[in-house]
Amino acid sequence: MIQYPISTIVRKSVPKNAFYKHLELNTRLRTRFVEDVEKIVWAAKYTPSTLNVEDGTTVHEIVFFEVTVKAEDISEKIFLTIDKMMPRHVVFVLVYEDRCRLLLNYKEWADKEKGTFNVVKTFCTSWQPSESINLMIEGSTMDKIYESFAGQVSGFGTNNATDTRQIIAIENEIATKQKLAEALQKKIRKEKQFARQVEMNTEARALKREIGRLKEELKKIKYEI
Repeated sequence: MIQYPISTIVRKSVPKNAFYKHLELNTRLRTRFVEDVEKIVWAAKYTPSTLNVEDGTTVHEIVFFEVTVKAEDISEKIFLTIDKMMPRHVVFVLVYEDRCRLLLNYKEWADKEKGTFNVVKTFCTSWQPSESINLMIEGSTMDKIYESFAGQVSGFGTNNATDTRQIIAIENEIATKQKLAEALQKKIRKEKQFARQVEMNTEARALKREIGRLKEELKKIKYEI
């Protein structure tokens, strides 16, 4: 389990209803939350004062919730929906039996006055033995510490928003083009006209080349980090 600095430890149990009662969850998500979550512990609170670092421009507080769940396949949407409406940055430590995984919704402010966020991407580690889970505190400001956490949980190895967002953008572009390529292949198999098949095959090859180029670009960026 994560070794939190002593100055940051809270270790306070949070009733499940207190966790969601002020949030706009639909009935289905609320039911899933109640049924799939066993207990929640507010484990730690990282702030400029508890870590003795400078405040961030966008990140002022990072809280850790240790969430004991009843199944490995608990929906990430539960934590995504909740996290959007929490006025702080969060790291969820999901606990199932003797294993853990980290979940971090990489966020940007949607409305600071209302305390709401947009989630850019959900990052999640694989399930690991509890003793293997950890997050290194790297950086002298809250912004830098959060970016480092995002880089660790995502596996990107990044420590700044520019690199993280560039990787996210390329991965999203690859995923979009792969879907287009798959849809095109299905159309080719159904197409009766030979000329149209040739035309679509040309499009498919162009998409595959572009996907290959993007993957090489992604590999280069990760190598240089």
